[in-house]
Amino acid sequence: DGEVIPWVEGRYEVGPRALGARSLLAEPFSTQTRDRLNQVKQRESFRPIAPICLMPGVAGRFAPEFADPYMLYFRSVTEPSLAGVRHADGTARVQTLDAEARPLLASLLRAFESATGHPVLANTSLNFHGTGFINSVSELVQYCDRFGLRKAVVDGELFIR
Repeated sequence: DGEVIPWVEGRYEVGPRALGARSLLAEPFSTQTRDRLNQVKQRESFRPIAPICLMPGVAGRFAPEFADPYMLYFRSVTEPSLAGVRHADGTARVQTLDAEARPLLASLLRAFESATGHPVLANTSLNFHGTGFINSVSELVQYCDRFGLRKAVVDGELFIR
């Protein structure tokens, strides 16, 4: 429905990228989604948003096709409808997801594919600007309140305010 959804799964993660344990997820089709994510992240509007994609779904959407669970490489976005995750130069830094590595997130991507035809979501880190990842429910509630997010998923359970 066009909303930005905080996704919290399992233990927190450490590092410079959202890899599925603390993420903001949204549909990948609209540049308005990219703009909303950058607004929530308090970043410049030109900043790109990365896609997360089930590994078999990379084919026909991104090239070249290879596994990259840590989003280290840029590749061409070959699917025109993925405007929300395509950089100005036509590329994206795709995180590929192996279903065995994160089964819950994989099931979300499969459900999204059933609804839209694409096992791809926009994915960025769930953190306050300039700080580490959200690590407690109280921080998550503060985050949602601050940025007007009405829904969040914690370990597979949807919460709605």
